Amino acid sequence: MPTRETLRIFLQELLAEYGETADFSDDTSLVISGMLDSLAVLRIVVFLEQEFGLDLSDQGFDQNDFDSVTSIMQMINRVDPAITG
Repeated sequence: MPTRETLRIFLQELLAEYGETADFSDDTSLVISGMLDSLAVLRIVVFLEQEFGLDLSDQGFDQNDFDSVTSIMQMINRVDPAITG
C-alpha cells in the first residue's frame, strides 16, 4: 500500500478515537486546529517509526511537521526520500 494511503488510514482511525469522523483533506490542519493533541502526535511518531522504519530521534520537533498529511509526507521525504519514492 502506498505511503500516503497507509498514513491516511492511520490518521483516520486516530481521528475517530478523538471523536473526529468528518472527512479530511491532505492539507487539513490536525494538530494546530486542535483535532489531535500532543499524545496523538507521539502516536504518529511511533507509527512512522514502526511502519516505515524511520528514525526520528535526530529530528528537531516541530508540530507543523505533524499538522497534516501533506506536512507529514514532506517530513518523511526529508528524513528518508526512498520511502516516498
